[in-house]
Amino acid sequence: MPNPFKTRVQCIAFLGVCVAVGFSCAASIAVAEIFMPENAAGQQGVATFYRTFTPMAVVWTLLGIWAHACMPPRVCGPDDTESREGAGPLPQTATR
Repeated sequence: MPNPFKTRVQCIAFLGVCVAVGFSCAASIAVAEIFMPENAAGQQGVATFYRTFTPMAVVWTLLGIWAHACMPPRVCGPDDTESREGAGPLPQTATR
């Protein structure tokens, strides 16, 4: 399968989305545990949160691991046009 990410920036942005969704799922479960009432209906609501957000957190975590594994290599050097795009010419250093 070809790499879906053309640049490291695309991959890093996707990793940011994966992390944000994972934290949001964990926060949703925590909020349900804290604020749902301690009765049968509240416990059913908490179970629904677990049933909904746990698989979503697992899937997005696996997507993040996959994206990290597919990340293009870092390019360093004067011909690194991707990270220097629009940055202007390289500064000249004085040599003695």
